[in-house]
Amino acid sequence: MSFLKNKVVITLIIILAAVLALAGVAGLTGGSASPVAHAVRLVFSPVQRAVSAVGSSVSGAVGFVWEMHGYKEENERLVLEMNELRKENRSVADYKTENERLKELLDLKEQHPEFNTTAANVISYGTNNWGDYAEINRGTAVGLSLDSVVVTAAGVVGRITEIGPNWAKVSTIINSDHAVGAKVTRTGDVAIVEGDVLLAKDGYCKMSFLSKDASLVTGDILETSGLGGVYPAGLSIGKIREIMSDSSGAMQYAVVEPFCDFDNLHEVLVIK
Repeated sequence: MSFLKNKVVITLIIILAAVLALAGVAGLTGGSASPVAHAVRLVFSPVQRAVSAVGSSVSGAVGFVWEMHGYKEENERLVLEMNELRKENRSVADYKTENERLKELLDLKEQHPEFNTTAANVISYGTNNWGDYAEINRGTAVGLSLDSVVVTAAGVVGRITEIGPNWAKVSTIINSDHAVGAKVTRTGDVAIVEGDVLLAKDGYCKMSFLSKDASLVTGDILETSGLGGVYPAGLSIGKIREIMSDSSGAMQYAVVEPFCDFDNLHEVLVIK
């Protein structure tokens, strides 16, 4: 293989020398070709054209490579610009959503001037990812205490069960250790809304201890009754999702879907 490559190189060198010789002969004759020069031109003209074509092809290929390199750089620049624009749009959308949540929280505060409240941010969730616990960045330093009630504009979150100077742990209403006095808005019937281990996995809780004469239907709205001394009356809890009955048709309990989204808690209002 090396021998063949060498032969090709030598052949190309000879052809190139002949072409140069042809150019030299043409120059010496001052434009009037001698019979020898004419013969040389006749023999090597096809070779000269081939060499010229190869040179043009190589030049074109080099130009194409540089052109593609330029396209690649331009494409990378455009991709970077698009990514920056997406980040900016996402930031604007996030700020807009946050402002809407804060406005709703302010509206809630204004609707209940009788409450002494403090705003707080949720900084972490419970380790089981069920939303039955959350931690906020306010504590005793701003006047919060155990059993302080935590709400959002959507509804009740829960109450504080552990607290420090600048933090507090909130047990949400879907926690199995949690119970709150509730009232059916449509009928005024009172009952207890409490957490349930199985229902908590889906973000639900249950209502029980409803009187036998109570008339309950799917979609009924529940609010705090004020009974029990922890939660003030009139705070939204959720709605009836499903009514569970025993074999005789008597109601055992109702599945409650809280209005508060425990997987997406951000800003909250704490009632002192």
